[in-house]
Amino acid sequence: MFKVEKVDEGNRQRLLEYLKSDVIKHVFAFYDVQYDPEHTETYVAFKKDRVMGYILIYSATDVLSLILECEEDAAETLIVHAPEGHFIMHTAPNLLPFIKRRFPNAKDYVENWMLVRKPEASFHSSRLVRRLRTEEDAAMLATLLRERNDRPERMMAKYIEWVTKLPIYGVFKKGMLVSYAGSFIQLPQVWMIGGVYTDPEQRNKGHALLATSAITQEALRHAEAAALFVRSDNYPAISVYEKIGYRKIGEKLWVDVGTVLRP
Repeated sequence: MFKVEKVDEGNRQRLLEYLKSDVIKHVFAFYDVQYDPEHTETYVAFKKDRVMGYILIYSATDVLSLILECEEDAAETLIVHAPEGHFIMHTAPNLLPFIKRRFPNAKDYVENWMLVRKPEASFHSSRLVRRLRTEEDAAMLATLLRERNDRPERMMAKYIEWVTKLPIYGVFKKGMLVSYAGSFIQLPQVWMIGGVYTDPEQRNKGHALLATSAITQEALRHAEAAALFVRSDNYPAISVYEKIGYRKIGEKLWVDVGTVLRP
């Protein structure tokens, strides 16, 4: 039998000790529970005081984002805490049958989980690359991402917040931003790299390699490793990341419950 508790001040430290045992594996939960509790709701399954897993619901993204990380025999106990409505769930492939029983119309995509450490990294630099910092940079980022019609539109204030608070690097050609990559989680153990995107008309020219290399280089100045997720059938992107030194360390599932979003 499992005892499920909602995380609060009384049990948060127990959960953090569990997450600390493998920060890279639990990076999103380790970060959100500590640094953004206002937008984080977490339920933990215990068996004789041993943590068997958790489900985390994060509300600060464009759509609800869930993480289900647990032993198989705790999955059904935890998944009942998934909300009704639309969300993206990130989980291990072996937990998909439990998710499908609860959400039979969910669509799933396999993502490669890739990581690079300092000794393995190979950086590719260019004068075309610099960090985004200003409101003008934010406006160019908004223009670039407006072309990406597979994501919800964001207000300009969100892009200003990104470039003033987060490490984001862009590739500029003739004064225009054509590619970018950033990090949305920074911990001493690992920086998570994400948001890699290139103007469709500027692809296959090495721009994503330059942007991802720049943010990875900064990451490895401050952290032990850099990690990212990429859809397993996105072979051009995987090739780019491998040139920097990223190697596959596992797989995760992106499970779409009613959002029609894909990784």
